[in-house]
Amino acid sequence: MLEGTVTEKQQGLRASFQGTERPYVRAIVSRQDAPDVMRQVRIYDVEDIPQQVGEAIRLEVLRVTTDRKTGVVWFDCKLA
Repeated sequence: MLEGTVTEKQQGLRASFQGTERPYVRAIVSRQDAPDVMRQVRIYDVEDIPQQVGEAIRLEVLRVTTDRKTGVVWFDCKLA
């Protein structure tokens, strides 16, 4: 689980995930237990999330991916 505050969000995106094209929201979440730690997340199977920037969110992490070229770590999630 990942709990925190939405600091940015971009809705209405689509990507292939586990072999199927699915909608998702890209967001940056400030962790609840360490607010200075930001996590880049992709929230699958939604066009938008009800949380606005500055609101709390709770996510179930499905997969963690590291982009080897940039060193960016992505958390693929769904709303909990």
